[in-house]
Amino acid sequence: MKNFQLPIRVFLIVTVLIVAGAFRARAVQYLNIDYDEDDYTRAAQEYAHLIRTSNWSGFLETNYRPEHPPLAKIIMGVSLLTAPEKDLIADRPTSSEPNKYLPRVLLKPERTVNAVFGWLTVVLLAFVNPLAGLALATHSMTIKYNSQAMLEALPALTSFCMALAYLQFKKSRKTSWLVTSAVFLGLTAASKYLYCVIALAILADWFFTSKERDEVKSFFKQALLWGMLGILIFIVANPFLWANPVQKLSESVFYHAGYSSGAEEVQDAGFPVWQPVQWLVTSAAGWEPDAFFFGPDFLITLLATFGLARLWKKERLYVLWLGFALAFLLFWSTKWPQYILILTVPLSLAAAEGLAQIWQNTIEAFKAKKPVYNKKESRQAIPWLVPGLIAFTVLTLLPFFFQLGVSITDFSSTSIRDGFQGGIWREISGGITGEIEPTPPESAFNSKEVQYIGIQAYQPIFENIVVGQGTFIFNILWMIASTGLQVILGLGLAILLNQRGIKLGKFWQTLFILPWAIPEFIGALMWLNIFLPKNGWLNLAAIKYGDAFPLQFLIGWDKTPSLWFFVLLIPAVWYGSPLIMLASNASLKMIPKEIFEAAAIDGANKWQTLQHMTLPLIRPVLLPAIIIRGIYAFNQFYLFQALPSKEGTLANLSYNFFNPSRGFGGGGQFAISAVINIITVLILIVLVSAFNRRMQTREEFINA
Repeated sequence: MKNFQLPIRVFLIVTVLIVAGAFRARAVQYLNIDYDEDDYTRAAQEYAHLIRTSNWSGFLETNYRPEHPPLAKIIMGVSLLTAPEKDLIADRPTSSEPNKYLPRVLLKPERTVNAVFGWLTVVLLAFVNPLAGLALATHSMTIKYNSQAMLEALPALTSFCMALAYLQFKKSRKTSWLVTSAVFLGLTAASKYLYCVIALAILADWFFTSKERDEVKSFFKQALLWGMLGILIFIVANPFLWANPVQKLSESVFYHAGYSSGAEEVQDAGFPVWQPVQWLVTSAAGWEPDAFFFGPDFLITLLATFGLARLWKKERLYVLWLGFALAFLLFWSTKWPQYILILTVPLSLAAAEGLAQIWQNTIEAFKAKKPVYNKKESRQAIPWLVPGLIAFTVLTLLPFFFQLGVSITDFSSTSIRDGFQGGIWREISGGITGEIEPTPPESAFNSKEVQYIGIQAYQPIFENIVVGQGTFIFNILWMIASTGLQVILGLGLAILLNQRGIKLGKFWQTLFILPWAIPEFIGALMWLNIFLPKNGWLNLAAIKYGDAFPLQFLIGWDKTPSLWFFVLLIPAVWYGSPLIMLASNASLKMIPKEIFEAAAIDGANKWQTLQHMTLPLIRPVLLPAIIIRGIYAFNQFYLFQALPSKEGTLANLSYNFFNPSRGFGGGGQFAISAVINIITVLILIVLVSAFNRRMQTREEFINA
């Protein structure tokens, strides 16, 4: 088999390069004109004119849209030398709609040169990992913004080259590779500042590596020289700075801060803090289907979540790159979709490792020895299982299968009479047996009789949940943030209550448990009295005390997505942390005190004791509580119904479609609600199974 590894790898690489070229060639031809293409086409025209007239001194004064460095614009200007010279594109505000009348004769060479840069990035990645190369080759967002007259393609290539050169230095310790990395750092900065985020990941990995090798002192010297050389290359590649570098650079850099907080188009977009994550699962093929064969962006992001741990073990730089880039995008106010290209290379590598991990788990599952069951013991257990199985069937399986049946019809408030008179069963049985042909969804949902539609509604509803409304991403982020904060607060309170010398411990424990004793809807109404936009206690206090009120920044929270997400987290954590505290407190009391005394004698500090002793010992009790709170958070309902919010969980979305009082088109869509419920159950099964699998693997590793 080893004899075939090289030919197979070469075949995969060649296949990836052909696929990448075909996808990008199609995008160049069929993509519609987008925002900013007129700006960068005008900039390229100016540089092309300077080159044609040999006006080299003009480079010192020319940089249309100076908030971005000129290198990528200059290269697009060089590409225009093959096109006829046209009238200069008109100067338009940044808030203007795309200029649909841009000459295609100018766009084609600009797009082509950018597509070539994007293709070269895939080439390099394919040599690192062919599967990752295939992911990047087909990633629709990357294809789109690397195949337009924009600034993304060149810095995406140079930033990856910077990382590869650093990794060669890390492996070989040759200074030449470090110099090469610094050169690409400068070229990246001279193309677009945003892509220099990779430099932070390189410095972090470099520091960790130096610490492991006991070379911290040499790290600071080399890193300083690396950064200085990068700055030098940046200035050399940016002739616009030569005349007055300090002033022009400060104007360019500080422009972004003002733009992110004051630009009209940024304010009108009103993207929430988690919008970059939404872009990661959004396919550009949905925006422009003619320009793409397909868009696997959601699948790539999903696979990447399974491959992060494996990628960290292979090369942590890529995970650091992904982490720093995502953190920056989450905190940066401007959240345009093209910005995610700063992390699609490590995302593709993580997706490749995720696919490899799933394949490995599948192989191991087939090879695993099946447990041997004792037939006698199984028969003895049956009488004890029957009551539970009956309850499970009546309370869980029957409602689930009823929902499943409703989901393959168009049952709604319009057809409710026919549905309750046997129409649901008539259409389900007829559809399953093949006696009834499925009705197209576009002509369904408006009939007074229930109609069988099959599973045709699942795909559009799932795509709408994931990409359209983004409810799925919000639901996942809400579950992670809410449950994570509940664990931190609940575990922290339990540890504090178990400290020696705590007075009135039982009183404090009872006080912290009280939120759990209050019904969720009642608790939500209590918090509504505080945060009600006009008449809530928060707003009344702000009116009375003015700027002296410390929570003044929360006023108007309902109009800002990031603020209302934060505000809704407060009651969610308040309500959910008591369960975590109780589970943690119970498990802490079961740990013998002699263990902590032995750890103190061995010289372990509090953090080491918590990390290596306390958490592993309380994990068996704590994990079920975390799973319970995670499921509750995923299905959070009353909180979003009580407090005004622009988003909600899948449970809220399902209710909004179900509730007949919302009127036709907005409610009474029982079948759509059933589809959402089935999708929710399947997602929860996958999430809980993956969580249990991961925890089981970790337990096996600890016990080994």
